[in-house]
Amino acid sequence: MTIGGVLIIVLLVPVKGFSQKPDTSFQSTRNKPRVQRAHSPTKAALFSAVLPGMGQVYNKKYWKVPIIYAGGGFVYYLYDYYNRNYNNFSNAYSAFLNEKIDEYRNLTTEESLKAAKDFYRRYRDLNVIIMVGVYLANIIDATVDAYLFNFDVSRDLSLRPAAIRSGNYHTVPGLRLTYQF
Repeated sequence: MTIGGVLIIVLLVPVKGFSQKPDTSFQSTRNKPRVQRAHSPTKAALFSAVLPGMGQVYNKKYWKVPIIYAGGGFVYYLYDYYNRNYNNFSNAYSAFLNEKIDEYRNLTTEESLKAAKDFYRRYRDLNVIIMVGVYLANIIDATVDAYLFNFDVSRDLSLRPAAIRSGNYHTVPGLRLTYQF
């Protein structure tokens, strides 16, 4: 056997050495850091799309759920108010055109009844758009929170108001960015 053959065998054949024992002196008694499980933004978005607020619960932002439902409930209340008034004025306008009534809520002209009907229709439709916006904001909030779920916000990374001295010893307001390694 040549030296090249011996060298190939030595390099390619694994050999287990028994002369060393594992060194346990470097192992600390502290708990090993937990592996964070993946937090899925897609799952948070789907949860919020199916049931508003569910994505916030998935992200462990429980305090946002009452805000979402209070906002949605308020917008629905306004929608219901404008829709009822729109229907009332629409019926009154139709009855006025058919000469069944002469007055509705102190409005005695066709133009004033039509203007009131259009006013309530406009704000009813606007509240539908706002309701869709609240629903989409719920989904977007859950998705962004899921993306930032494992983001470290600590004292090592902060942006705080500070008083900054200028060259003339005047104090001016400013921001201080702290970034520590």
